[in-house]
Amino acid sequence: MKKRITATLLCAAMVLGSLAGCGSQGTAGSAASTQAPSGENTEAASQAPSETKASTGDMVTLSLYIPTLAPYTEEAIAEVQDAVNEHLADNYGIQTKLVYTEIGNFEKAINLAMTTDELDVTCYFTGTGQLSNYVNNGQLLDITDYFNNASDELKNSFTEAEITASSMNGRMYGLVRKYQYGGTEVAVLNKDIVEEMGIDPASVTDMESLGEVLYKVHEAHPEIYALVPQSMNDMTWGSPWIGGIGLTSFAYTNDIDSTEVKSVFELENFREFCSYTHKWYQDGLIMADAISNTQEGSSMVTAGAAFATLHNADIDPLETLYPNTVSTSEFVSPRAIPTDIGNLQYGISANSAHPEEAFTLLSALYTDAKLHTLLSYGIEGKHYVINEDGRADYPEGMTAETEPYGGFAATATYPNYLLNPLKATAVVDDYKAAVDEWNNKVKVSRTFGFYFDTTEYGDFLTAYKNLEEKYMHSIKTGSVALDDVLPTIQSELEAIGFYDMLAKVQEELDAYLAQQ
Repeated sequence: MKKRITATLLCAAMVLGSLAGCGSQGTAGSAASTQAPSGENTEAASQAPSETKASTGDMVTLSLYIPTLAPYTEEAIAEVQDAVNEHLADNYGIQTKLVYTEIGNFEKAINLAMTTDELDVTCYFTGTGQLSNYVNNGQLLDITDYFNNASDELKNSFTEAEITASSMNGRMYGLVRKYQYGGTEVAVLNKDIVEEMGIDPASVTDMESLGEVLYKVHEAHPEIYALVPQSMNDMTWGSPWIGGIGLTSFAYTNDIDSTEVKSVFELENFREFCSYTHKWYQDGLIMADAISNTQEGSSMVTAGAAFATLHNADIDPLETLYPNTVSTSEFVSPRAIPTDIGNLQYGISANSAHPEEAFTLLSALYTDAKLHTLLSYGIEGKHYVINEDGRADYPEGMTAETEPYGGFAATATYPNYLLNPLKATAVVDDYKAAVDEWNNKVKVSRTFGFYFDTTEYGDFLTAYKNLEEKYMHSIKTGSVALDDVLPTIQSELEAIGFYDMLAKVQEELDAYLAQQ
């Protein structure tokens, strides 16, 4: 859950129906909000790969579909494609055609392309259960045997959790993006006020201690908001309760260890959280128009318009992303909900005419540092440079806004950024070690790996989505008391058949856990 990375992917997911990110290894987040200028596919201008040191005449050309989070020019894509193809010809005897599509149109584009043989290798999102759709629709190739016979380097790159995240019914259908997964929850505080009032951020360890600080700040600075939502009208992306059970949108558990599925509105941890926010809202600590807020909480804290916002965190200190802020202690231990792991993957279309060669390309994307750096950063000396500290940076005079090849500005949708040179803005010296250390301490939900097929329940899913959207944010921001609306919510849940559906999920989850 990389702050801005996972955040942007999740925002895109809402628009698409699934994630993506801003950048990685310390990339500034500003460029990531600038989408590619067109919703159409952008292919390299030279449709036929140029001649390389090795003869390319008889080589298989494989299409590679990648979503964009920043602008790319056709000329830059063509230049990178030529460089990539020279490397592929010399090392793998294959060629590729790069197909970039802006993230808002990406799922539609690949769903259409996968009905033909024009798509070979593609990125795809799985944060809201798309993997099951692709598998059930016969769109993704079963790569289990290819993976089992692959190099140890490839197989050792993935944890058991990551393999599970790309599998259904014991068969693999893709490879997850190599990244840290899961997160914790903290509060981000305005540094100036912290120093002015002598507040110890480390002493803020939960909602109770946060409230004590908020009341003091509200008294000293009534002209600013004491607490604002993390993003728009969403009070927090992190929470002690767990969603996404069975890769569904409606089944929750009270915490990471629980296996009893419930309505989110009936969870004890949700009730406790909302009791705090409602009291704070009533006492004027939370912005009165939180439900209609259109700003990022971190931006308001940075600017001094607010003192605090709740925020998810992982290996990168939030202070490096948000100037003039400090973070509290963790409210929730590092944990991963079922949809956190592998919410962006790469796989092979079931209609690919060249599955063996496609797996060769797929494997190389996760193990070949030169290839991955070329593909994601572009051409050294032109799209990025290595500075005197041995880190990657923009060439002199170039910025995220003017770079012609957007991968350097926003690498979150590429397969394995751990292969790339560190960026000048990176806040750790070894991202692979940091990610491995983080992933080893993240606690994974006991329900991880369980999948509940909602294919036949489209009407129910729509009805539930509308119900949750109707109540969720007004309750989380504290503008509405949970107890005041819970009887109505329960009545509406009953009317759409929610409790019958939940019983089915619980029955299948219990059977799944019994087999583990």
